[in-house]
Amino acid sequence: MAEDWMTTEEAGELLGVTRPMVRKLLKDGTLLPAGTAGRALLVDRASVLRHSNRRKLSGRSWNAETAWAALDLITGGTPRWIDATARFRLKKRLMTMAPTELAAAVSTKDEVKRYRLAPAGVVRAADYVLPTGTTALKNGELAERFGLAEVRTDVLEGYLDKNTAPLIVDGLSLVEDPKGKVVLRIVGEKHNLKTPRTPDVVVAVDLMESSNSRERAAGEHMLARILEQWKAGRNV
Repeated sequence: MAEDWMTTEEAGELLGVTRPMVRKLLKDGTLLPAGTAGRALLVDRASVLRHSNRRKLSGRSWNAETAWAALDLITGGTPRWIDATARFRLKKRLMTMAPTELAAAVSTKDEVKRYRLAPAGVVRAADYVLPTGTTALKNGELAERFGLAEVRTDVLEGYLDKNTAPLIVDGLSLVEDPKGKVVLRIVGEKHNLKTPRTPDVVVAVDLMESSNSRERAAGEHMLARILEQWKAGRNV
């Protein structure tokens, strides 16, 4: 499995930009730092993949409410936090989108932060988050749906709402660390995650930021399948 970080040179090659541009993207918060190796800056791999996906989007970026509305729509929901006219326009837009473009559009759905925590604390933290990405694949049934083997990982990646997140961070003494094994995806109140488990479409999008190429491919394949099924249903 690839490391969770890459050098500025590697990030530049993946994005097709110069190292000074990578440093600029780090400075403005578009890319996340992952510490240093000697005197070399390291870049969080997931943030590079997220930015790479986002560049595939044509037109204006979506806000978080629109991103969650799109994910809700293609899983059969009716997002009431946007009005009927906005839902109609969003459905029309979704009908023309490819999976990679959709992943780019919904990359604004959350704020990603990494934290350091002792292994025993990670087990406690897992009780408070809705697992996604690689962590969700620890569920063998879910992993099978994605065409993957059940995953063993010491990374905890999951969702928390913005009101609960500070309480959990303080209560468990989480220390923000770009190389930390706790990855919190912090969202607002208007989202489609008030469910016992994370919807497959959300796990799929998050896997497309994985450092593991097989997981990225599985995420894209699942997203394509869900999107195509939704489009087919709209055409009936």
